[in-house]
Amino acid sequence: MFVPDPNAPLPNLDDLPVSCGCRQLFPTSVLAFDSTDPTGHFEISCAPPGPISLVVQTGKWRRQYDGIVVTANQTNTVPMLTLPANSSQGSLPNIAISTGAADSLECLPFRVGVSASEYVMGSATGGHIHIYTGHGGAVTAQGSAESDQTLWDSQADLNQHDVVLLSCEGQETTGGNPGTPMNSTFQTYLMDYVNAGGRAFASHFHYAWFNTGPFNTAPNQLATWITGAQQLDDTASFPADIDTTLSGGAVFTGGLALEAWLDGVGALANNQLPIWFARYNVRALLEAQSTEWIHLDDSVSLAPSATQYFSADTPVGASVPCGRIDYSDLHVSGGPGVNAPGVPPDYPAGGPGIVPDGCASHPLTPQEDALEFMLFELTSCLPDLVPVGEPPPPSMP
Repeated sequence: MFVPDPNAPLPNLDDLPVSCGCRQLFPTSVLAFDSTDPTGHFEISCAPPGPISLVVQTGKWRRQYDGIVVTANQTNTVPMLTLPANSSQGSLPNIAISTGAADSLECLPFRVGVSASEYVMGSATGGHIHIYTGHGGAVTAQGSAESDQTLWDSQADLNQHDVVLLSCEGQETTGGNPGTPMNSTFQTYLMDYVNAGGRAFASHFHYAWFNTGPFNTAPNQLATWITGAQQLDDTASFPADIDTTLSGGAVFTGGLALEAWLDGVGALANNQLPIWFARYNVRALLEAQSTEWIHLDDSVSLAPSATQYFSADTPVGASVPCGRIDYSDLHVSGGPGVNAPGVPPDYPAGGPGIVPDGCASHPLTPQEDALEFMLFELTSCLPDLVPVGEPPPPSMP
């Protein structure tokens, strides 16, 4: 949140490629700034008096509000400020989403508030949510662009996007129907993408990116894995705990923020996150490079304390990180036609669904609240500035 300097123009975010660092995303100077807390509250103590603009920004999400009047020597309250829902309101990152038969991750941005007009097929222009079709996954009304042929088939195709979200396909990743089995060429493209500053989110069966190949080779190995569905019981929810300390015992500021956010939006029950469609594919994290955010409670007898969400800064082991990988055994839903009791499902059973038209309208579920937080955390600038678990620096670029 900052008051822009009229003499320092805002960068054109759409023209900036994937790269290390976030300095290029901000103007060279600002008049005043503050960061919001987990409740969204901010306080700028040195805003200049008179009419000003306020810019809300995290990563490539940016919206400017003009005509805000500041009266000197008193508290000035501004109305609710939000990030842009579409490009007419501001800037958004280019997000690639590979769909799949066992989840509806592509519906999450729509329910968070991104406009349907931002959804486009593949690398088409005119929108910022780029839909690619994985095995059994949803398609756009304009058709499908299969992920193994148009997204991770080349470095250039991956690098068109600021963020890549990989929704569970219900089988080890192939990226199409039937698609191409995972191989070291695809895995190397993803590694080079995140090492250069890209952000990647992989759900459930997308462990196939990491359990073989370059991310399963020292010094880049993130975890050891249990392959297969590793399903608990899809007719029940399971309690999960938010990590608020790091493996060495230090305070985990990211986890504290996540816990406060979830508590603030009413997603916690007895200070725990209830999870439907839980899986357990992480056998053990390699904690020097991977940071756990959410794990099943130790009372879950089939998978006590199993990791549900972890992140790793990239390049692995670098003193200054460029990009990030997030891995999740959390799902948005159980796939087409399947959701938690009382929650309308996305798409008809049997699919494939049409996105975003077939996405159900309902309040975010608790696990969607967690995934919303993680989506904005993944697309923020903090991974570029400081490693996971450390506080942000005290000054803006």
